[in-house]
Amino acid sequence: MDIRHYRSFIALAEEGSFTSAARRLHIVQSGLSVTIKEMEEELGVKLVQRTTRRLSLTDAGELFLEYARPAMTMLNDGMEAVRSQSRVVRGRIRLGILQSLSSYIDLPAVLGNFHAQYPKVDFAVRSVDSPQAPELVRAGSIDLCFHALTTTKPAAGVDVTPFVQDSLVAVCANTHPLTQRKSVNLDALTGCPFVDLAPERALRTLLDRSFADHHLSRKSMFEISSIETMLRFVAGGVGVSIVPSAVAKAWAPVLKLHVMQLRAQKSPMPRWKLVILTRSQRQKLTGKTVQDLMLEALTEASGKSEQDNHI
Repeated sequence: MDIRHYRSFIALAEEGSFTSAARRLHIVQSGLSVTIKEMEEELGVKLVQRTTRRLSLTDAGELFLEYARPAMTMLNDGMEAVRSQSRVVRGRIRLGILQSLSSYIDLPAVLGNFHAQYPKVDFAVRSVDSPQAPELVRAGSIDLCFHALTTTKPAAGVDVTPFVQDSLVAVCANTHPLTQRKSVNLDALTGCPFVDLAPERALRTLLDRSFADHHLSRKSMFEISSIETMLRFVAGGVGVSIVPSAVAKAWAPVLKLHVMQLRAQKSPMPRWKLVILTRSQRQKLTGKTVQDLMLEALTEASGKSEQDNHI
């Protein structure tokens, strides 16, 4: 087995399908199948259980993954250590992003400028669900990941760099009775049907906790996985919602939404906090890695974002 086998197996384990893993690796699906078959023949066991509906790792596959990930992480660490000493800036940056990120940063422009400065660097950008982000970063599957922080408890093996903070606002259709208000108390919304994100989404977690902390409840009439679709439901007049102010600012003119400042009587409303997760360095390197340089570029962009959004 060589590095190609390790990378292919890890990608397949994380993506959960040959189609998605092959797309991530920029190879044809048949080539990935051959690679996995080669590994299984060399190890003498099945690593992957294939069915018509889904793909899963066998017990042997799960065991091998426990060793494959650290092995690839150590190899990547070694390459970065050498490159940092020689001041060579090259390689691939694997970046995890959120659905709402475009409200805070012009990511194509930032990555385009970075590539212009360091032409030997390329990028793999993928959407990452918040609950998965810390583990993907810690395991070395993602180099840097935007993450919505809903807890103060840090994840082991992961460094947290603040990116931006935002206030929460209420939104409704421009035909809703609440359009007469410029601000609204949280308890005044309890009688309104809500359009919420799905329970696994970070913003939903933050709102559920906030309502619970204020001993309030609400009726989630609709649960939507996409924040854009959620806001389109709100614009359709079927309910109200609560979103970060920068998201409301971006979508209100497009969907003709009414935006209200949000207050709470007993304690301040929580802030929407976006951070960048990176894997904790095992050793101090003499120079900057490509991930260090990317983190600097992103945090510099966060300062401009705060000014633009008046957070």
